[in-house]
Amino acid sequence: MGYGSIAAAAGVVGVVLEHHMSSLAECAAAADEIAIGVDQVRQLPGVDPNRVALWFFSESGLLAADWLKHPPAWLTCLASTYPVLQTLPEWGVEPRFDSTLAVSDSGALPILLTRVGRDRPEFVSGVNAFVEAAHATNLDIIDVPDVPDGQHGFDMLDHTGESRDAVSRAMAWVVARLMADTAAD
Repeated sequence: MGYGSIAAAAGVVGVVLEHHMSSLAECAAAADEIAIGVDQVRQLPGVDPNRVALWFFSESGLLAADWLKHPPAWLTCLASTYPVLQTLPEWGVEPRFDSTLAVSDSGALPILLTRVGRDRPEFVSGVNAFVEAAHATNLDIIDVPDVPDGQHGFDMLDHTGESRDAVSRAMAWVVARLMADTAAD
């Protein structure tokens, strides 16, 4: 079952946006595609445009930077799973897409970062830098569940109880924030 199906089963709308980033040098174009897609989703029937969660996976973690730096009022929370969050000079990526720098501007935006135990060292370094920067900003905004035996792409590659539990916990976290806003109305 995919994330969209799990979201629907939990009573929220889940939409997967496709971007055409085939290399990290294309972050700006992919960020624009995501922003346009989010605007379109917010206009769909059945979608509350004032309660939106964004979820980033893998290299798209770099695309979270714009949303962290300038979180719109309607952004309820931001989740990331085995994300790439920090740029390295040899990648040729604009500093704008370094989420470890952007998180200090995220205010009180709740953030979930599912961290895997078996990832590439440069990705682990970025995740650790992001967590440190988030904690330095506001200890209450970030939740970091660990998947100790998980690898990059664990939710597709590792058909284990640990993987299923990590996906379930992350989805429950996101849904709880979306529903908490609903209950407050």
